[in-house]
Amino acid sequence: MHGTKLPERGLQPVVELRKEGATYAYSVRAPRSKGVIPPSSYSNSGFATLADCLRDVARALGGDFHRIYVRLEEHCVGERNIAELVEAAEKVSAELKADYRAASAAEQATAFVLETDRFSGS
Repeated sequence: MHGTKLPERGLQPVVELRKEGATYAYSVRAPRSKGVIPPSSYSNSGFATLADCLRDVARALGGDFHRIYVRLEEHCVGERNIAELVEAAEKVSAELKADYRAASAAEQATAFVLETDRFSGS
């Protein structure tokens, strides 16, 4: 493996999306190793729709980053290219909501099984 250099991996921020009453908001965090959750480095709020929020994420981060990790209401919902947020914010919004519903349902099912096992003595 002499002379072989691995490509450097660029920083990929974590974007936390959340609903605040009737509007959407987001914050951006820079990931760190070993599970350390850093404080938010940027946030914005007051967006009428999730798609509007995603468009602002693209404006805020698009000049510096190509991809982001996405969390919606504290659930990991994958990674996205910034270009997707610009070109198809409505579609991405629908997909993120579907991924959130699936993650939330899986979490509830796991909690139910654990609770059932606890009461049955397993």
